[in-house]
Amino acid sequence: MYYRIGGGAAIPPSATRRNTFPLTAGVSWNSDMMCGNFDIDTTVRNQLNGVTDGFQQLMGEVIESATSAVASLPAMVIQRANPQLYDLLTNGVLQGRLDFDKSLLSCQKMAGKMTDYALGPAWTQSAQAENYQGIAASEKDAVRADQRAAEEAAEKGKRWVGGEHRGGKGQPPIKLVRDTTVAGYNILNNRSATSTSSVSSNDCQGELCQVWSKPDDAAQWLTRVVGEQTINVAPDNDQSGDTDQQSGAQSGVGLTPLIQEEQDKIQPLIIDMVNRSQPVNDDTLAQASGGELHLTRGVIEALRDDPDAAVLIQRLSGELALSRVMEQALMARRTLLAGMREPNISGEKEAQTALTQTTAQLDQELSQLKLELDMRQALADNAALTILERQTMRAKDQRPGCRRGR
Repeated sequence: MYYRIGGGAAIPPSATRRNTFPLTAGVSWNSDMMCGNFDIDTTVRNQLNGVTDGFQQLMGEVIESATSAVASLPAMVIQRANPQLYDLLTNGVLQGRLDFDKSLLSCQKMAGKMTDYALGPAWTQSAQAENYQGIAASEKDAVRADQRAAEEAAEKGKRWVGGEHRGGKGQPPIKLVRDTTVAGYNILNNRSATSTSSVSSNDCQGELCQVWSKPDDAAQWLTRVVGEQTINVAPDNDQSGDTDQQSGAQSGVGLTPLIQEEQDKIQPLIIDMVNRSQPVNDDTLAQASGGELHLTRGVIEALRDDPDAAVLIQRLSGELALSRVMEQALMARRTLLAGMREPNISGEKEAQTALTQTTAQLDQELSQLKLELDMRQALADNAALTILERQTMRAKDQRPGCRRGR
């Protein structure tokens, strides 16, 4: 019997029951404000004074007195007193401006290139584009608009769920999986995408709000399974020292630890009902059921008469726990897909790519469980079961009146 049911445990023990913690990179690519930190005044001044190669390298020692002249005389006085010096200074300023524009363009190209290799810069570029759009709508001066965009960069954050801004200066970071799950939970319950309150029993229609009474419960469940991605578009949170607010990733533990935890709740309850220390009624049977896989009174009564009740209870509780967690996983998957359709999330390419990978990860977890069950059943239904069946046949042949004729 033990081998026919595939062993005592429905699933293998989990690799660990510890929760994971966020991981952040020691050195990060600060794509916000890095090109805006360039200062044209410093660039031209260094060109004229020879701190950097350029103007002085071209002019040699012809204009050694440029520093004192620039410091003591207005441009008009220089033009009248020494036209040649004025022309050289003008050319130097133009040269410095050209070098500045060239360096700025190189920086912007590098920032754009980084979006092909890293997640953070792509979000920052999107936030900067949103900010520039707002500046351009109110600022008629193109030069001033560029200056404001360079100074502000992405500090105003990224438009996120419900139109709120996240990841900027003084703003909470984007929690990709959590925020999307909360939005999906609220959408499926016909509420505002950013609501954090519990769903009342009167408003609860369906299994989702019965399994998780509030959106944060669903989000915590899913982030524990598949992990989390924290995103900032401005450097403030990353420099705060708070690992929960810094950009980074957190690994999930998978479904196996959750199944083990549910089995630890179900198995003692079944044992108590079999031993008559707990009443067998609708409430206790519902507490021990695995979602839509219900435990019935007849099963409890049958276990009371079975000599192998201990093994059967272990297997039964594992299967009920597995059914419960798999239903939760499928429900969480539907919630995540609903959240991906929230307008601000659906319009963000980087979010869609990352969330699609998250749903694929959850699918892999479910496939992994099925594979483990099939392999365990195949191994159990092999040599050990054959040995026991042959023993039963030999015992039958040795009974009086059952011996085979020669």
